Amino acid sequence: MGGRLTGLLAGACAAALLAGCAQERSGRPAAEDASVSAGAPALPETLSSVTEEGPVRATVTLSPAAPRLGDALSLELVVTAESGVILEMPEFGEALGRFSILDFAPRRGADAEGATVARQRYTLQAPMSGRLRIPGLRLEYVDERDGGAGPYRELITDEIAFEVASVLPEGAAVDALLPPRPALPEVRAGWWGRWWPALLAFVLLAGGGAWAFAAWQRRAVERVRLTAHERAMRRLRGLQTRGFPHADEADAWYVELSDIVRRYVEDRYAVRAPELTTEEFLVEARRSFSGPHRDLLGAFLERCDRVKFARYSPGQQESRDAWSAARQFLDETRPEAPAELAEAA
Repeated sequence: MGGRLTGLLAGACAAALLAGCAQERSGRPAAEDASVSAGAPALPETLSSVTEEGPVRATVTLSPAAPRLGDALSLELVVTAESGVILEMPEFGEALGRFSILDFAPRRGADAEGATVARQRYTLQAPMSGRLRIPGLRLEYVDERDGGAGPYRELITDEIAFEVASVLPEGAAVDALLPPRPALPEVRAGWWGRWWPALLAFVLLAGGGAWAFAAWQRRAVERVRLTAHERAMRRLRGLQTRGFPHADEADAWYVELSDIVRRYVEDRYAVRAPELTTEEFLVEARRSFSGPHRDLLGAFLERCDRVKFARYSPGQQESRDAWSAARQFLDETRPEAPAELAEAA
């Protein structure tokens, strides 16, 4: 009887002790979690900077705000320029040489008010952990809202500094040496086994270099063609702003009007226009222009030659018609912007 009572008392004490320990374990994490959540500040999901100058506003956004080494970084540049402002975005990868570029997506469009909205989105990878920064990105613009050809201006965005966390746990030893591995068995291979990696690397590098050079050359040609049209249009609008000439001022005015078109043709089609006579130039132009454009250009140059060489004195309405003919020729031969320079919305 006494042994049985002693066993019951021991079992009750053990049950009470286990219940107390369970209660202590269940209550401690909740209190610790509450203190951690109450004391730790919430980090922002993205970092951003806004730079504004005149009619141009640039916003740079980086996410995540607190990455770990190996995480993909999303960098987006959004530029808004008012209507009448010519905008040129940064070159691909400009100022981002320290980061590996995994993806790039440009886009250009317009908002409801007619303002230009250009975007460049990069997917980057950090080269190391620690304190890093996204340097300022440079873009160019020309303000033509007043009808004149304004000067080229630059806008450089603000830098974005951020911290890249290490993938190693805090306090982990990184200089501990592992025991040496056993010697590997020697493998003998023929000449093909020794040289095929080098040959394959050479073929890949040669093919990739040729493709990259061809793509760069195509892009450079498209940029030159587009820039030639913009430069000619700025000069043409400047000539219109000065007003149409009277009879005694027509000679110099027509010389400049003819030079605008000839310079445009030289830059756009690689024709040595300024050194050729009108007849020689039209013969060269047959290789670059269609029939209607060749006829339009011939009639325009003939009108200019009458004033420059035949001492013809046109009226203001004739000068206005000659200016309109030059504008029509530039508009009808305007090149389409390549996708990487101006993607339609």
